[in-house]
Amino acid sequence: MKNFVKIGLIAAALFAAPGAFANDVDFSLKVKNEKEKTIRIFINQPKEVELFIYSTDDEVLLEDKIHASKELTKTYDLNALPDGKYMVKVEMGAQVAIYEVTIANDMASLSAPTIKEVLRPEIKVQEDFITLNLENAAKGPIEVQVLDENNDQVFLETFKDKSSLFRKFNISQSNCSAFTFVIKQDKQVFTKTIQTL
Repeated sequence: MKNFVKIGLIAAALFAAPGAFANDVDFSLKVKNEKEKTIRIFINQPKEVELFIYSTDDEVLLEDKIHASKELTKTYDLNALPDGKYMVKVEMGAQVAIYEVTIANDMASLSAPTIKEVLRPEIKVQEDFITLNLENAAKGPIEVQVLDENNDQVFLETFKDKSSLFRKFNISQSNCSAFTFVIKQDKQVFTKTIQTL
């Protein structure tokens, strides 16, 4: 009986931790049923969410882009996966939650999430300009490098002690069909190529 109570408390803690996290980032990830190898994500408001399942050697086993226009629940069947440990990464905006999934004896268990803020600048073409908008970054230097389609550097500047940044790049005199932006801050690197023609 004591073992049953201990197992029940552990299971309750396991399932409560991801649910508590849902209030902060508008989603939760849970094991559907403790006797199954399935996990369920619940998104409680319209969002774009990316879910990845990785093996222990960082091989992507599943990638799913979810466009939730309202509340949404989606279930993932893990029966094809052998016993072992896996990582589930859920990205929504600038927040990333990483869970560890353990599959053993035809059951899945889920760890509490590790939460990270990631660098997610917005870069888009507006007529003769490319705009770069970065908000809510950690305060510190932000390095912006722009490369043309031949990987030649056309812009490099480090902005010191910034937590946000807005820049416009005039491309009206350029014949380049694409520019690659490389933004670095606090050990994070964001790269995005923008087509202009």
